[in-house]
Amino acid sequence: MAIDPIGIYAQATGKVTTEANGKLGKTDFLKLLVAQMRYQDPLEPMKDTEFVAQTAQFSSLEAQLDMNKSMIAVQTMGMIGRNIMAYAADGSTIMGKVASVDMTAELPAIRLEDNTLVALKDVFRVTA
Repeated sequence: MAIDPIGIYAQATGKVTTEANGKLGKTDFLKLLVAQMRYQDPLEPMKDTEFVAQTAQFSSLEAQLDMNKSMIAVQTMGMIGRNIMAYAADGSTIMGKVASVDMTAELPAIRLEDNTLVALKDVFRVTA
């Protein structure tokens, strides 16, 4: 059973959905803006200032998501050398010392000293 990510992690990974946290995500905002432009009254088009304001809001949202990704990267890198406990796919618990962090995929992953790869979202405890 997969659990949808919420909060900063969800925003940073682009997994924000209206169902999980009740707020609009980046894709939802862009769809609304395009729909508004498509169905506007041709005799009374959107004013330039309104369009610029909405575009600025979208740019601000993108910048915030990028900043959140960077924060997650920094926090994940801080786990190197620390002991973690995480859930495995079968529901069991994985324990080990973090050897490295893999940021190449969409979701950050942690590699333990025994070469086990753990998704950041599965970690539930970090100790010294």
